[in-house]
Amino acid sequence: MHRISKLHAFAGALAIATLASTPAAADLAKWDQAKVTAIAQDMAKAAEAWWMATRDQPADPAEANPEGSIVNKARVLQEMSASLASHLKEGQDHDKTLDEYKSIKEVHDDTIVKMQETMLDQPTQQVWNKFADAYKQISAFYDPNAGRGEFE
Repeated sequence: MHRISKLHAFAGALAIATLASTPAAADLAKWDQAKVTAIAQDMAKAAEAWWMATRDQPADPAEANPEGSIVNKARVLQEMSASLASHLKEGQDHDKTLDEYKSIKEVHDDTIVKMQETMLDQPTQQVWNKFADAYKQISAFYDPNAGRGEFE
């Protein structure tokens, strides 16, 4: 019996430790459908401008993988951002759009890495900054670690 009590105590401690280390929804900004939708629409517009700006950049002759190019990443961000904005406008909430946000986050993070390898002119960098600002705003509603990451 003593052994079972220890096992229960261990299981309880493990559960508490797991809950303590799991980011809580309380770490997110309070969901406001109208506000999140407006931010997503701004982000989609900024992503469109980012895509157009990257298309105007000189091609990198060393780019061996066009799928991994900055222009392709910008196109994907534009498509994903437009989709998220559309779904939010239709009334889909946090839970129904979380996977879309996570996909955008992944491409965003990949883009940051790619940008470190790519020479962008100042106007293109400024267009990115507008997208990055909208992305940071929307991240507060989806990512409990927003503002604490290495890509901020």
